[in-house]
Amino acid sequence: MANKHQHIFAEDMTDDMCQFALKTSEEAFHLTINKGQVFTAIASYIRRTFEKTYGRGWNVVVGRAFGAYVTHEIKTYMYFTVIPGVYVLIWKA
Repeated sequence: MANKHQHIFAEDMTDDMCQFALKTSEEAFHLTINKGQVFTAIASYIRRTFEKTYGRGWNVVVGRAFGAYVTHEIKTYMYFTVIPGVYVLIWKA
């Protein structure tokens, strides 16, 4: 489901988790944009999907502009985009 707009800016995840994050985010944007929902709904979808697959404790930020400084568990951090101008930050604390 890769697209030309996907770009990973920073990551500390396994390759499988990175691919899962990209796939899940693509799904979230597709499902919520069709319903006219906002970034909070996208973040919620990504978080719920990650917690079903990788356990509890995930945090997700989705938006056009934000600053962040987080502490994360090893191999549980990714900052990326799948839609031009909209960014996703995922980490487990």
